Amino acid sequence: MTRFAFLYADARRAFERELAKARAEAETRLSISEREGVLREQFIAVLGHDLRNPLTSISVAMRMLSKEPLSEKGQEVLTLTQGSVQRMSLLITNVLDFARHRLGGGIGLKMTEGQVLEAEIRQVVAELHTAHPEREIKLEVTGVDAVTCDVPRVGQLLSNLLGNALTYGDPTLPIAVDVGLSQVGVFTLSVENHGPPIPEQALERLFEPFVRSTDDGNPMGLGLGLYIAAQIAKAHGGTLDVVSDEDGTRFTCQIPQEAGQAAGPTA
Repeated sequence: MTRFAFLYADARRAFERELAKARAEAETRLSISEREGVLREQFIAVLGHDLRNPLTSISVAMRMLSKEPLSEKGQEVLTLTQGSVQRMSLLITNVLDFARHRLGGGIGLKMTEGQVLEAEIRQVVAELHTAHPEREIKLEVTGVDAVTCDVPRVGQLLSNLLGNALTYGDPTLPIAVDVGLSQVGVFTLSVENHGPPIPEQALERLFEPFVRSTDDGNPMGLGLGLYIAAQIAKAHGGTLDVVSDEDGTRFTCQIPQEAGQAAGPTA
C-alpha cells in the first residue's frame, strides 16, 4: 500500500507541475496577444493618420484651385484629380475598416437621428457625380428624417455601392439611387445600374473580401467595397442583397428601425 501511495503522490505532483506550467504559458501568450493587439491598433491609427493627412492637403489644394480661372484642359485635370482624391479616401476608409473588423474591432456605430441623412446622401452622390460628370445619376430621397442610423456609415455604404455601379455599369445608361423609409418602418437604400449581369460564380462570393463584381481582369479597387457595405448593414441589424439579371443589377440595403436603434459593433 505504501508503494502505491508514493506513486500516486508523485503522479499528482507531476500533474500539478504540468498544470502550473501550462497556466504560466497561457498567461504569457495572453500577455503577448494583448500587446500585439495594442500595437496593431496603434499601427492602424498611425496608418490612417499618415495616409489621410497628405490626401487632405491635396483635397484642400484642389478646392482652392477650383476657384481660379482655368482652361478647359485645366478644368478636366482638376476634375480627374478630385475624383482620384475621393476614390483614394474611400479606399483608405475601407482598408482601415477591414483591418479593424478582422482584428475583432467590428464596425463601430454612432447612432443619430436622420435629419442630416438626406444631406449626407446628396453630398455622396454629388461628389461621385463630380468625379464622373459624364454619367447620369437619378436620385430620389423620401421620408428619411425619422431614420435612426450612423449617418457617415450609411454615406460610406452608399459611396461603395454607387462607386461599384459607376465602375461596372453601362456608361450610356443612368444609375438609379432610391432612399426612403417604408410604412412598416424599414429604411431602404438601393442602387441600380444597367449592363451585363454579374456572373453566377461571382454572385456566390460577392460580399466576401477581395471579390469583385466581374472577373474581367479590371484592376480597379481592392474588392473590399461590397464587403464593407455588407458589414455596415449588418452592424445596423440590417441586410444587403443583390439581384442581377439582363435587366440590370440592383443592390438593396434594408435596416429595420427597431434593430437599427439597438445595434452596435459587430465582430
